[in-house]
Amino acid sequence: MTLVERVGTVGAMSHRRASWTTAAAVAALAFAVFANSLSNGLTVEDVAAIASGAAHHPLDWRAILLAPSGGDANIYRPFTSWTFAAEHALHGDHPFGYHLVNVLGHAGVAALVALLARALGLSLATAALAGVLFAVHPVHGEAVAAAAGRSVILAAGLALLSLLWQRRAAEGDRPIPFTLAAAGACALALLADEQAIVLLVLLPLANLMRVDGPPPAERQRVRQALLGLAIAAIGVGYLGLRHAALGHLLAPADAIAFAANPAASAPPILRLLTGLEVLARALWLLLMPVRLSADYSYAHLPAVASAAEPGAIAGLVTAAALLALAPIVWRHPTALFWYAFALLSYGPVSNLLFPIDTIFRERFLYLPSAGFCALLAMVLLRPAHGWRRAAAATVAVGLVLGWSVGVRSRNLTWHDERSLAESMVASAPDSAHAHAALAAAYSSVGRDEDALREFLQALSITPKDAGLLYDVGVIYQRRGKALEALTVFRGVLKLDAAYFPAWINIAAVNNSQAMFTPGLDAADHAIALRPDVPNGHVVRGFALRGLERLDEARAAFQEALRLAPGHPDALLGLGATAIERGDFGEAAQAFERLVATAPSADVYRGLVYSYRMAGRDEDAARVTAAAHERFPDDTFFVAPEAGEHDHQ
Repeated sequence: MTLVERVGTVGAMSHRRASWTTAAAVAALAFAVFANSLSNGLTVEDVAAIASGAAHHPLDWRAILLAPSGGDANIYRPFTSWTFAAEHALHGDHPFGYHLVNVLGHAGVAALVALLARALGLSLATAALAGVLFAVHPVHGEAVAAAAGRSVILAAGLALLSLLWQRRAAEGDRPIPFTLAAAGACALALLADEQAIVLLVLLPLANLMRVDGPPPAERQRVRQALLGLAIAAIGVGYLGLRHAALGHLLAPADAIAFAANPAASAPPILRLLTGLEVLARALWLLLMPVRLSADYSYAHLPAVASAAEPGAIAGLVTAAALLALAPIVWRHPTALFWYAFALLSYGPVSNLLFPIDTIFRERFLYLPSAGFCALLAMVLLRPAHGWRRAAAATVAVGLVLGWSVGVRSRNLTWHDERSLAESMVASAPDSAHAHAALAAAYSSVGRDEDALREFLQALSITPKDAGLLYDVGVIYQRRGKALEALTVFRGVLKLDAAYFPAWINIAAVNNSQAMFTPGLDAADHAIALRPDVPNGHVVRGFALRGLERLDEARAAFQEALRLAPGHPDALLGLGATAIERGDFGEAAQAFERLVATAPSADVYRGLVYSYRMAGRDEDAARVTAAAHERFPDDTFFVAPEAGEHDHQ
C-alpha cells in the first residue's frame, strides 16, 4: 500500500468514526427528550394494536403475514404485528417494554438521519444538526409516546437503513452484499407500514446520486441490475401479500368512516383541494409545531366545500410554492434528494392520490420530517461566516432547546386514556371523536353524568352517529333507567335498523323489566341479523325462560354454548332453566363450569342448591365450605353444616 493510499484509508476511518460518534450523540439526545414517555400507560389504540399481534405466536409467520393488522380490516403491517407478538410473549401487557422499544427505535432513527445525511455528502455539522432537529421535533410525540405509533418508527428506521446500505453499495464498498441488504431492509420497511412504499422510488433516485465519484462501470451495471430486480420483486411480492391478507389493495371509499376521513366520500376535486389544505397544515406543523393535536377527525378537520375557502386557498398557495421551489433544489443533488424524500414519503398518506381511512395524523409526518429536518439544517448552516452564520446558529440552538421542552411536555399527552382524551378535546373541541373518547374515559371510571355530557356534545356534531347514540343508551341501561335506555336504543334502530348491539340490549332491557314478549321479539331480530353470535341466543333464552317455555329456553342456551363454549351468561341461564325443569344433574354441570371460569356468590349458591336437590349432600357441604372461605361475610355459607339445611 502506498503512502497516499494509507493516508486515504486513515482519513476514511476517521471520517466514519466521527460520523458514528455524532450519530451516537444524536441518539442519546433523542432518548433523553422522550424518556419521560416510558411512564405512559396503554391507550385503547395501543391495546388494539398489541392485541392484534398477541393473537398470533411470534413464530407463526404465515398467520401474521396473511391477516390484517391492528384490529383494522384495511391495515396491513405484519412486521409491526410480529414485534408486538414477540414482546407480548416476553412480558405480556406491561406498558414499559412497549414504550422502551419505541423510544429506543426513535433514537436509532435519529442516528440514521445523521448517518445518511453524512453519507450523502453533507458536512459533519449539517448532518449532526439534521439528526438533532429530527430527534427533538415535537410532531413526533404521537409516533413515539404512543405504543401504536410503532409502525412508522420501524418503517422510517428500515427505510433509512435501506438507503444507507444502498449508499454504501454505490460507493463500491462490497456492492452486491450491501445491495441485497438494502433490498431486505426495504422489504421489511414495507411490511412495517404502508408509507414505506415510497422506497420503491427513493432507492433508484438515491442510486443516481454521486458523492465521491462513480464506482467502476462493470460493478455499477451489475449492482444497478440487481437493485432493479430486487425492487421489482419486492413491490410485486408486497402487493400480492397485501391483497391476500386484506382482499384489496386500497380500502373502498364507501368503507371509510366519514368521521375519520370526510374527504374520502367527497367528489374528486374537493378531495384534492382537501388534500392540499391538509398538506399546507402539515408543512406548517413541521415549521411551527405549536398547535399540535392528537385528533384531526370530523369536524375539527372537515372536507373542503369550495375552492374559495381559506383552507383551499392556503393549499393551492402551498402547492404553488413547492412547485416553485423544485427548480431551485434541482441544481443541488443532495437538497433535491431530501426534498423528494419529504414530499414523496408524504404522498401515500396525503389523500391526493387515493383516499385512506384517516384524513390526517401527526404520525404521518414522522418519515417526511427526516427530509424536512435535513433541508432545514442545510438552510441554517449554509452561511459560511459573519453575522448570518451567527444568526443561523442562534436560530438552530433556539429551535433545539424550544422543541426539546415542547416534546417533553407533549409526551405526557399519552400517559393514560383520560389525559389523551382531555388533550384531544382541548385541542380539537369541534371533534366528535374527541368528545366520544373523553366520554368513554369518564364512563370507564363510573362518571356517568360527565360521560353523558360528552356523548351528547359529540352527538351535537354528528347527530346521525348510531354508535354514539348506542353508547348513551348503554349508560342509561347501566344506571337502571330502562325507559330512557329503550327510547335511545330505538332511536339507534331508526338510524340503522341493522345495528345488532341495539337489538341485543333492547331484548336485555325488556327481559330485566319482565317484558318477555317484546324481549323475545328483539332477540329474534338480533338472531336474524347475526345467527353466529351467541348473545342473541342468550337473550332469547332468558325471554323464553320468562315466558315459561323452558325446553325452548334450554335449546337457546345450548345453541349459545355451541357457538361460544364457556359463555358465562349462557351457562347461568342453562343452570337456572335446568333447576326450573327439575333436571338438577344438568344444573350442577352448568354451575360447575361457571365456578371454574366465572365464580361468584350466586354461582356457588346455584351449585350448592343443585347438589342438595340431586341428593349429593357431601358435594354440597364441600362446595359450601369452599364458598365460605371465598365469601366469609355471606350468611348462606356460614359453615359447612349449612349443606344440611333446606334451601327454598
